[in-house]
Amino acid sequence: MKKLTYVCLSFALCAMVACDKEENLFETTTGTATIEGKVEFDEDQTDGTTEYSPAVGAKIKVTYESDDLSYTGSNGVSVTKVIDLEVDADGRFTAEVPAISNNVTYTVKPLDYLTDYKGYDGSTTTNKQGYFTAGDRTVSMTEGEVKYITIQYGFGADF
Repeated sequence: MKKLTYVCLSFALCAMVACDKEENLFETTTGTATIEGKVEFDEDQTDGTTEYSPAVGAKIKVTYESDDLSYTGSNGVSVTKVIDLEVDADGRFTAEVPAISNNVTYTVKPLDYLTDYKGYDGSTTTNKQGYFTAGDRTVSMTEGEVKYITIQYGFGADF
């Protein structure tokens, strides 16, 4: 009986090792794509004009569904993957994301941005603290692509 079990295990192991990655439904070979972004906000809320400054330190989340990275479609289990990023001193971020030759959809989610800005305190101009908001962006890409996006935060409220 033990010999039969070992023989069956040997055949199963050989069958799994002999599969190419394209034949394995649970593993897809992926390449990469790149999302590059510029993130900015208007730090002077007093002058009636919009002059954007880098949103240094703003937090960005890039999300995608694991099913989107399959050539064969859904295997019944999809997981939302998240990449956390922080905007650098120049107001930029770069996200290298997994990609295949089929389109994959990524959602770029700017989190609320708490920062100092110039505002009014009654009729006096003063430095204040408040938060700024921006909407999500959707980007569809294939392997090897580079996409550029600009995120412009709008004033939310004093904090």
